[in-house]
Amino acid sequence: MIRNVKLDRELPSGIVTFVFSDIEGSTKLMKRLGPRYMDVLERHRELLRTAWSAHGGAEVATEGDGCFVAFANATDAIRACAEGQRLLQAEAWPEDGVVRVRMGAHSGLAAPHHGDYVALAASQAARVTNAAHGGQVLVSEETAERCASVPGIGFVTAGRFRLRDFDEPVCLQQLTASGLEQKFPAVRALPAEGHNVVRPANTFVGRDHEASHVASLLRPGRLVTIVGPGGVGKTRLALELGVRVAEAWSDGVWVVDLSNVEDPELVGDAIGAAVGGPTRGVEGWDEIIEVLRSQNALIVLDNTEVHVEQCARLALELLKSCKQLGILTTGREPLRVAGELIVPLAPLPVPGAVSDRDEAERSAAVRLFLDRARAARPGFAFGAEAVAPIVGICRRLEGLPLAIEIAANRTSVLQPAEILAGLDDMHRLLRSRDRSLPERQRSMEALLDWSYRLLGADEKAALRRLSLFGSGFSVEAATAAVADGLLAAVDVPELIWSLVDRSLISADLTANATRYRFLETVRQYGRRLLDGAHETEPAARRLSAWYLEALGPWRAADRAWIGDVQLELDNLRAIIPLVAPFDSEAAQQLACLVGRYLDAIQAYRLGIDELQRFAAELRAETPGRVALLTTLAHLRLRIGDVDAARVALGEANNVNERTGSPSWDDAGLARTAGEVAMRTGELASAASIAEAALGQGLSPRARARMWNLLGLARSAAGDLRGALAAFEEEREEHSRAGHEAFLAGAEGNLAEIALRLGDTATAARHQHACLELALALGQPVMVAYSLIVAARLAAAGEDWWTSARLGAKANDILKEIGQRLYDDDLQASERLRAAAQEHLGAKDYAEAAGSGLSLDAPGAALLADQVLSIARTTALSGQPR
Repeated sequence: MIRNVKLDRELPSGIVTFVFSDIEGSTKLMKRLGPRYMDVLERHRELLRTAWSAHGGAEVATEGDGCFVAFANATDAIRACAEGQRLLQAEAWPEDGVVRVRMGAHSGLAAPHHGDYVALAASQAARVTNAAHGGQVLVSEETAERCASVPGIGFVTAGRFRLRDFDEPVCLQQLTASGLEQKFPAVRALPAEGHNVVRPANTFVGRDHEASHVASLLRPGRLVTIVGPGGVGKTRLALELGVRVAEAWSDGVWVVDLSNVEDPELVGDAIGAAVGGPTRGVEGWDEIIEVLRSQNALIVLDNTEVHVEQCARLALELLKSCKQLGILTTGREPLRVAGELIVPLAPLPVPGAVSDRDEAERSAAVRLFLDRARAARPGFAFGAEAVAPIVGICRRLEGLPLAIEIAANRTSVLQPAEILAGLDDMHRLLRSRDRSLPERQRSMEALLDWSYRLLGADEKAALRRLSLFGSGFSVEAATAAVADGLLAAVDVPELIWSLVDRSLISADLTANATRYRFLETVRQYGRRLLDGAHETEPAARRLSAWYLEALGPWRAADRAWIGDVQLELDNLRAIIPLVAPFDSEAAQQLACLVGRYLDAIQAYRLGIDELQRFAAELRAETPGRVALLTTLAHLRLRIGDVDAARVALGEANNVNERTGSPSWDDAGLARTAGEVAMRTGELASAASIAEAALGQGLSPRARARMWNLLGLARSAAGDLRGALAAFEEEREEHSRAGHEAFLAGAEGNLAEIALRLGDTATAARHQHACLELALALGQPVMVAYSLIVAARLAAAGEDWWTSARLGAKANDILKEIGQRLYDDDLQASERLRAAAQEHLGAKDYAEAAGSGLSLDAPGAALLADQVLSIARTTALSGQPR
């Protein structure tokens, strides 16, 4: 610390107001600027010294990038802080070197000693500073109360917090002054109440049952996820829970809002900031875990869809290292990790057609309407005459909270009966134009028509074109659908935000970017307008081209691709029939994209249903139809439906003779023909097909598929060494092409062959890799295969009870999915089952199998993981099993 050598008489004594300042992110700033940092640091000091001197401050010390200043008068200290922030904000800093300074002030009894202070108040002022953000000035209540009224300067209460060196919670005030920033993140300190939950101003309505249910699930070591669509109230429920259960967690409840976290590497920082840990990126994560390791606290990760993979990884690490920690997450999708308990959140129940006020008020939807109506119009009364119209409104809006709130806000200018009468009038008008629409949709359309008339021309065009999406959409996809040259791409984000502000679109955070979505009734309203404006074809052309470029079936099937397609699946389903009339090839390519995704996540029956429908609807003979039919045949073979597969493959070959196959599906026909041969026992034929194809110039994906076929044929024929070599080639080709979706299968194949060769350690290693990938990618078939191998390893170790449990669960999963094992695998599983029954006896075997069936998928995967780990370590150590 650099001391300013002063006589004691130059420093104030008595009730002294101490001010500390500190550059936010100074280490990162120094790394960015290098040698230029010293110039920036000195300029920052010059500006602050100007402010201190102008208001009578005595600089006691400087340390690094901080200042320690004493004032005889609290008002002067606050004016100096305000002036210092203004000077810093007005300075022309380098573009990569903007300086943001946090300041804190506290007043207390102190006397100087040899140019310094040894006073509790000084240490306390430093703690106040540490709680502030760059650009923010925080002061203690003691300092705020000592300030005289100064025009243009005031305070707002930031809250009560627990700060070191203070015996009691401190009420911190934020300085407000002209020219200063006003909005900052939550104070960087522990709230006095033991949680940082900011309960919304509106009333919590209609979710008490859900709140009680989720509260009963929350406990140390457990991960609970609230899942639901945008506008259904996930965050609202989580915040209410945080307040309700805070007393049950001795170290508090801490909400981490991830909605504004742009970089996944900063998720850990956000958690650290919420719990009072370090915020230094990846290198600070271990310290955050140390902070939480012994704490009995609940972490609420809100909006995890922003960075779902990072949240999943960090959540697992926290639960593994911090045994007394519980985690509650909210998102549009679950984290999809072992042990996660998922709680879907549905719209509010709507009342029946009642006229009794008491019965109506028992409906959560009606109570929500009344609460928001009273907020919009204080004194709003729920008289007998209002019962029928309010019940009618709630029924027509289907209990979706956001839609109910839109309607309730109308009570600021209309009575409920007038709203319902308006809907009835518009309903009759709309029914005269299209009687096929359901009653509820026509009534919502009437309400939306009022809002539509208030939009500008560009906003109306955006609303119409965005209705192409079947679910949530990104700004990039929206730009493809909306921008047409006349309406510029750069204007699309602003148009979306305007529609959000008008409650016609809701913002939802998912994947790595903000996504937006319609209420279903709003989307259907926009679709009617889109058709009426004759814009459907050009908008659908633009959007389908964008989807094919971004997600086409020729793209590498890695985790990112799977995640992206999962987000866009409903949009793809919606666009295919719209683009089909004028671009059959594009429609069929999009259908193949859907089929390939469902194959990757092993949803075979769903894939068959979807592609069967597409094949019936998209009948134009194009290369895309060849791939579509081939993919359908492939999915049929996955469940062992050889006859239906042959029919689809035969039609694909017929079309191929007239159109040819697409270059992105090279060897698709040959690979499917080889699979038919495998399923019918023609092993030599399958091997010949694979060997012939591998002699051609194939893409990495096609080569991987052919090596897989060859390995299966060799394995079934008893050539285990040859099968091992083929499967190793398969894994290498998938790795080279980035096809993570199929790596789990390759690892599982290698495990199977190693097990048959008696190499238990290698088998366990490959199967463990298969299981990890399958869990990460959501592949139930590969999970089931891992359970089968684990069952065989458990049997080898004479643990027949575990073997029976795993085998029963594996068969149950495969049965549910419809996956049929190859004959040799089926025979091996049957032999294992018979051996387990023989060793356990019929009664104990039935009990073990029943116990296995009662396992949920994460529990079964955890059991398999334990067996594989034991098998791997014991085999490596040479211990007998």
